[in-house]
Amino acid sequence: MMFINDTYYNLEDFETQFEILEENSFWRDCGSKRLAVCLEDAFLFLAAAFFIRSKGGTLIPIPASSPPEAAVRLADRASADLLFYQSQISPTEFQQKKKGKSGQLVGFSSGTTGEPKCIERSWNAIETEIDSYNEHFPLKENLQPVIACPVTHSFGLISGVFSALRRGSQPLIITEKNPKYLLKKLKEQREHLLYASPVLLFTVVRLLKSTESLYAVMSSGAMLTERQLKLLKEKTHLVLQQYGCSEAGCIAAGIACSAEEMGLPLPHLAVSAGKSMEEPGEILVESSGSILHTRDWGYVREDGVLCFLSRMDDMINVAGLNVYPQEVEAILLEAEGIVEAAVYKKADKLAGERVCAQVVVNGPLQEEKLREWCRQNLQAHQIPVDIHIVEAIQTSANGKLNRKRLGEMVL
Repeated sequence: MMFINDTYYNLEDFETQFEILEENSFWRDCGSKRLAVCLEDAFLFLAAAFFIRSKGGTLIPIPASSPPEAAVRLADRASADLLFYQSQISPTEFQQKKKGKSGQLVGFSSGTTGEPKCIERSWNAIETEIDSYNEHFPLKENLQPVIACPVTHSFGLISGVFSALRRGSQPLIITEKNPKYLLKKLKEQREHLLYASPVLLFTVVRLLKSTESLYAVMSSGAMLTERQLKLLKEKTHLVLQQYGCSEAGCIAAGIACSAEEMGLPLPHLAVSAGKSMEEPGEILVESSGSILHTRDWGYVREDGVLCFLSRMDDMINVAGLNVYPQEVEAILLEAEGIVEAAVYKKADKLAGERVCAQVVVNGPLQEEKLREWCRQNLQAHQIPVDIHIVEAIQTSANGKLNRKRLGEMVL
């Protein structure tokens, strides 16, 4: 059925775990309950997830690394009835003033534009996404899915585990933090599809010897930079990426020919956006008669490929001219000595907003040389007014930039 690190678990292992859960009244009666689950053991977490889904209950996955106070806070925010924290036996019970829905998978928004929000999706909607995802990606039967991202997140749980099992594949789930261990497991599977964040993909690729390469990778969670994509292409036979959001799951996926290309939308969705990079628009997703406003800027090419430009909140309006942070970052990363770059905005009395940048350098770098590079390669309104050389650029635990927070920093 699946591997977790070096251990294989078959259907009987899961059925045995279901019998154990059935003996506990908290689990046995979970069909009308909302259960928050925070378990370090990936097998126990997945067994709980399958069990709750089979009962028609609501699953609230809590990241396994959450400290007790954070887990309680997230569970309460999601209107949980019970929280199982590192134990399947003795839950924390909540007395909720308002009863939440059953039959849901609850996620949390990334929080990159504010406080994380609870997002609920029905198990029926998840089933539709899984079928559509597999129809969209008719992957080879012998292609080994390697899931090196949290199974408490929809990328790992739905696109990774659920979709692989539906295809009849036996996913390999990696919870070991050491990237060298991940690389060892990838070498054992000649034809693999690695699900991971750009940060982890970039780390693994840099560990490869000159004669080694990866077979296929699927990136999600943050936009690849052109530099990262170039390196991945040099060391990987097939680079894929997918675009989605908490409210709709995976929206589009395909071969990453360029950093902004997210592929074709999944067949169960109707996606609209702008006409081109020069005429972008908000990415809108229609499903089951309702329209979701993603608050992302993008456009749909004539061939149907969805291209993502930036979060609407991240776009910088300089005296009426739009600046997309990723576009400026790509130019900064081409400058000699720049190893990381993050572009964000600050308020400006004259222009309304101004472009700012933090860069990490490799060795000595004169700021004036960098500014000259910007003048030669960027349009005037794109040139960062403030450039700060820093030791590291702050990101979230999953490698995402919070540009709003960067803009609030005093350097």
